[in-house]
Amino acid sequence: MFNIRFTLLTACLLACVVSLHASHVDSLLTEVQVVASKYPTKLSQTGKVVSIISSEQIQRSVGKNLGELLQESVGITIVGARSAPGSNQEVYVRGANTGNVLILIDGFPANDPSHISSVMDWNLMDLGSLERIEILKGGQSTLYGSDAMAGVINLVTRKSGSSVQLQGGGLGTHSESIQVTRMWKGVKFGLALKNFQTQGFSAADKQDEKDGMGQQNIRFHVGKSLGAHADVDFSYQSEFYQAHLDAGPFADDRDFRVKSSNHAFRAQYHRQFFQGDLFVRLFQDITHRFFRNDSTDIPVNAWSSYSESAYVGLNQGAEAYVKWKLPAGMQGVLGAELRRMSTDQSDFSVSSYGRYDSPAIAADMAKVQILGNYFTLEKHKTDRWGIELGGRWNVHSLYGNNFTYHLNPYIYLIPKGKLFANYYSSFKAPSLYQLYSPYGNQDLRAEQGKTAELGYEQKWGALNTRWVVFQQDIQDGIVFQSMDVEPYGRYANVSKQKTKGVEWELSFNKKGFTADFGYTYLDGTMMNRVNGKDSTYSSLIRRPKHQVSLRISQNISPKLSVSAYAQYVGDRLDYYYDDATYQTKEVVLDGYVWTELQSSYAFSAKWRVQVLLKNVLNQAPVELYGYSGQPRNMQISLLGKF
Repeated sequence: MFNIRFTLLTACLLACVVSLHASHVDSLLTEVQVVASKYPTKLSQTGKVVSIISSEQIQRSVGKNLGELLQESVGITIVGARSAPGSNQEVYVRGANTGNVLILIDGFPANDPSHISSVMDWNLMDLGSLERIEILKGGQSTLYGSDAMAGVINLVTRKSGSSVQLQGGGLGTHSESIQVTRMWKGVKFGLALKNFQTQGFSAADKQDEKDGMGQQNIRFHVGKSLGAHADVDFSYQSEFYQAHLDAGPFADDRDFRVKSSNHAFRAQYHRQFFQGDLFVRLFQDITHRFFRNDSTDIPVNAWSSYSESAYVGLNQGAEAYVKWKLPAGMQGVLGAELRRMSTDQSDFSVSSYGRYDSPAIAADMAKVQILGNYFTLEKHKTDRWGIELGGRWNVHSLYGNNFTYHLNPYIYLIPKGKLFANYYSSFKAPSLYQLYSPYGNQDLRAEQGKTAELGYEQKWGALNTRWVVFQQDIQDGIVFQSMDVEPYGRYANVSKQKTKGVEWELSFNKKGFTADFGYTYLDGTMMNRVNGKDSTYSSLIRRPKHQVSLRISQNISPKLSVSAYAQYVGDRLDYYYDDATYQTKEVVLDGYVWTELQSSYAFSAKWRVQVLLKNVLNQAPVELYGYSGQPRNMQISLLGKF
């Protein structure tokens, strides 16, 4: 099944001594996470592939956006993270399509139903507001439903501590943030504010105009203990950004602007009882996106001299689940989740021929409801073996009944040496945009997936490692297909889609010295039957076959630390529309090496200064054909606690 070429992997193994990115494998065996089971679980007691980006790693990344940090993780590609500020960011986990990854904030779904792939707008999220990030790979539809075919990323926000951050540097960038947490009469309050501004650089490649961005965030949190065995938690999050972008490759467009805002309310009730825990959750998430292009750069005879688009996405739901202990050392989870999503969208343009209104999408038509009922059963023998199995029954308002399941066994062959194997089935309904937009297709079928993994984790003193081989097969994968007639493209199902690969992580940590290395290999194909004939082509659009990273860090003294980071991103396939020939053409994006230098100095117990030099070699990291990559720049930050 796993016909993977290990030649390059072996070469890397011989060439490299130390490694791992997103988290030290030591943490993989000891740290507690939530995302794998929906309740706190030691990483040593799960067979699933989980990585943790710690608070320390997030603090070290001040001066980056969320996409830049996740791009460093093994098996993850964020297209747009190193492009102009405000650029659209697409998340690919193990080469799967961007809509096949579920984003959670504190365990709550954070997707935007108005987006093409129903994903979160990454430009809204402030990295500094996060305490940790949990990354769960593999088909996770059993616990998390339709959008988790390739994995889940859980963004855990900070709910304790008081701090301030001031940042300034190249590209006309400055940022100010503050978080305050207080207790009053048994009630815990938290307030966080953030302002970010940058002049940026040209979004279009080889142009001089600067495309800047402004971002503002506010988070409010209140929690209270209801006696010894219960607690309640409320949070409100409001995020806004505006950015100037270029509307096409290789050409400045001085007045193309995007504005986006999000308002989210989340509430959770938790109660402990004799044999387990009860969780009840409610949430509502609404996103507004607005695009306007009234540029004087547009020629008089162009298709459009003015255009305006508005998108609204509403995501709301409720969930209740119970974790309980069973006889014979077993435990289980039983839960139900109801989600409702809808979108309103409008678009018009003005040309020399007059005004043209594109077919609108109305929420009374573009809506969906999903009821999911799920269970898991677990059995663990401490430091010896464990197994988990689970199933989920989805009732979809458009696609009827669907059942998914998973099986996750593991065994310790030697002390701190864990062998694991996972098998998942998954389900992904089309997004509302893919169904109801002018390019939509209401005859689309839901994607059906199967994922298999085999891996091993091992700790030898200061040296730790993890490797995983995987393969995902998808039936009826959804892709955009160009057409020769209006609307010149539509979403369609392909017959088969297959992605396979290898992930390898290594780390060394001793006496203040840390070396982390990560390697990802991907191979992906799509097959489509046209006129009775199968056509096979690559599915790794903008995703590299090879991605390698290395970080070396040294604590020079209790106050001073330095680190160096390098990542190689291999060649990638991309497509662009040729205005001269009116055809879609194929192009290969050259690989590049991204480099960083970072230092941190604590001049007191509560204050430290941090310097980050990005793109040290000043290469041109092109992530999208015709668009620029981030140039070399330095960011200086002052971080304090009070």
